[in-house]
Amino acid sequence: MAPRLGIAWAPGDGKTVIRANYGVYYDRIPLRATSNALQRDGSKYKVAQFSFGQADAPVFPNVATAFPTGFLPAITTIDPNIGNAYSQQTSLQIERQLDLHTTIAAGYLRTRGIHLILSRNVNVPTLTAADANRLGVPNLGRPNPNFGNMSRYESSGDSYYNGLLVSINRRFASWFGGRLSYTLSKAIDTTGSAFFFTPQNNANLRDDRGLSDNDQRHVVALSATLALPVSRTGNAWRKIAGGFQLNPVFRYGSALPFNILLGTDRNFDTSVNDRPIGVGRNTGVGFDFASFDLRLSRRMKFSERYGLEVIAEAFNLFNRANLQLPNATIGTGATPLPTFRQATGAADPRQIQFGLRITY
Repeated sequence: MAPRLGIAWAPGDGKTVIRANYGVYYDRIPLRATSNALQRDGSKYKVAQFSFGQADAPVFPNVATAFPTGFLPAITTIDPNIGNAYSQQTSLQIERQLDLHTTIAAGYLRTRGIHLILSRNVNVPTLTAADANRLGVPNLGRPNPNFGNMSRYESSGDSYYNGLLVSINRRFASWFGGRLSYTLSKAIDTTGSAFFFTPQNNANLRDDRGLSDNDQRHVVALSATLALPVSRTGNAWRKIAGGFQLNPVFRYGSALPFNILLGTDRNFDTSVNDRPIGVGRNTGVGFDFASFDLRLSRRMKFSERYGLEVIAEAFNLFNRANLQLPNATIGTGATPLPTFRQATGAADPRQIQFGLRITY
């Protein structure tokens, strides 16, 4: 059962509309999680996890010819009490008509995500190799000494989103229409957006509570349509410009966060996802994004039935370098590695395309 409630009220002169709603939205347990848990339970096939530089580890792209003697299999399980992820969404918006074609609106949106799916290692080592050898404890003191890592899918993640949206809209009339919007938001969660996200501390999920991977504080979007109808009368300018349509689109997004990593396994849980001591998840600042797209078209009508539209489109017209995916490894030294925060990718460069569309 997913209840929804919506209310719209237009008080006074009817030019102001107040809208409010609340809803519950359910997701499903990903089939990938159930498939992995069914196949990788240690009975159908076994997974051996080699360490970097291990003497008998196969060299890429080669694979091991047999399961290594003495290796304990790593398995994947699923929490028997796992539940469907769901969100509770609440919003409030006030919209005011300024003139016959223009409205301005301001709204607030809150989304609470509950039971988000994540993968947690429930069989991490409790001792270092030296301590385990000294004490004579097998398998590094793991809770279950018969297995290596035991990755368990469970619905223990959560998220919070709060956003303020302001926009002004002009419905297309005469020759112009457009929309300008600005969003101020903050997103916090305890799990990353990647399906195989694992926490830094498998015994303390709250330690990973921080900014979401897609937290973007400021977003600006502008779009417009400028068009003149085809005119067979009037001056030469109206005849030439008639039928042309110009559509500019501008988008800007402030920098996304990234997770600062040491590049080593500081807590000896066999996962290289540890952060420096005292550094929260996703406290690094990445790169912002800006792009200006433009579309120019002209429609020509040959008869009541046949017509032709000529189209020219440019994406990222000014060829801005929108850097992405910074190198998140800061290293273990007193100063960051030289490659730390350097971009490892970029969004699309300028692209221009032309097209013809025949209507009949």
